[in-house]
Amino acid sequence: MKPFSFIGNVPASKSMINRALICQTYSPSLKIIGASNCEDVRNMKLGIVSMIQKKPIFCGDAGTVLRFIATRASRIEGTYKMTGSKRLFERPQQDLAYILEQLSVHCQLIKDEILIHGEGWKKPLVPVRVPRDSSSQFATGLLLNSWDLPFDLELDIKTGVSESYFKMTVQMLQSLGLQIEHKNDFWRIPAGQKIANDSVVMEPDYSSAFAIASAGALAGSAVINGFTDNSLQPDYIFIDILKKMGAKIELKKSVNGSGSQLHIKKSDEELNPIEFNLQNCPDLFPVLAVVCAFAKGESKLIGAPHLKNKESNRIQKISDLFEKAGIFCTVKNDGMHIVGYGKQTKLKDFTFDTDHDHRIAMATGLLKLKGFGIQIQNPQVVNKSYPEFWQAIGINP
Repeated sequence: MKPFSFIGNVPASKSMINRALICQTYSPSLKIIGASNCEDVRNMKLGIVSMIQKKPIFCGDAGTVLRFIATRASRIEGTYKMTGSKRLFERPQQDLAYILEQLSVHCQLIKDEILIHGEGWKKPLVPVRVPRDSSSQFATGLLLNSWDLPFDLELDIKTGVSESYFKMTVQMLQSLGLQIEHKNDFWRIPAGQKIANDSVVMEPDYSSAFAIASAGALAGSAVINGFTDNSLQPDYIFIDILKKMGAKIELKKSVNGSGSQLHIKKSDEELNPIEFNLQNCPDLFPVLAVVCAFAKGESKLIGAPHLKNKESNRIQKISDLFEKAGIFCTVKNDGMHIVGYGKQTKLKDFTFDTDHDHRIAMATGLLKLKGFGIQIQNPQVVNKSYPEFWQAIGINP
């Protein structure tokens, strides 16, 4: 096969854009610098318009859209209907109702929709208890919507899953001027705060960048523009992961001085196996699992039982993919052990259903890029985060 080659940009982070779009509803003059045409961002923009017009809010498959806009709508008097895909409503949403009821907002969970009804938030007598066992997005939604409150908001937020995504939210809000007091599990947001900045810059989507970088490490080379020297996004750690595995990867200053470029090349040596805790960056799992399949030896990816509650049960879907590909793995409650055979990996032909999960589709695409004859079903699911993905890696799914 022709060696893989990529030079260009990846879309801006949909996670950051969707957070910024919620903030923009409190300060319409806030300029968001950076763009993505992915479905999650489009659904967020359309959902905000529907909320303003008090029309049903369609969320697609996006957990951030459902959870962030539902919390935003709960600040406004009236009744709001949240709709979306069947898969979205199969994911845990009970914590949303539990949190909003403490703020005197009624949240009714129906089979394929959520109804929000209230007169805006009312000051609770005790700190709002915010569960974080299944997702950090409910806590994130509260913080994103704590602008211009008529009372001090006190929260009881314990450490939970995806801690680094929650910290990303806190750092973004603080950069916009939100004062947040925090000691142990107690959080306090003083009343009446306004957004202080007139713009916010979006970083590249490092989850998507990881897929392109992995394609370079496995099958050729890639140069990704617009990198930062550090990041609010937890998935930025993929650079260190690939370095530890022995990939040729280096961050270089751009010639024109605008940010940095990430350079990746396939190594002449076989990749090293890795042991890595995915607790703070679970979205890396599907693609990283495929990279580990081409390392020489056993890799252990652990620490992320919440992978079962993503767009699909990602642990099980990667296990199904590997079973068809003849790659040996052992499923764990919080991840997977993967036996990689390096250059001795045998290629197979098969059909695989992405189960409507964009990250599973990207992982399957990397196997196809490496020579597996895979007929990928529902390849268009990459539109959720990276519509240009198939063009970027140069294959016809």
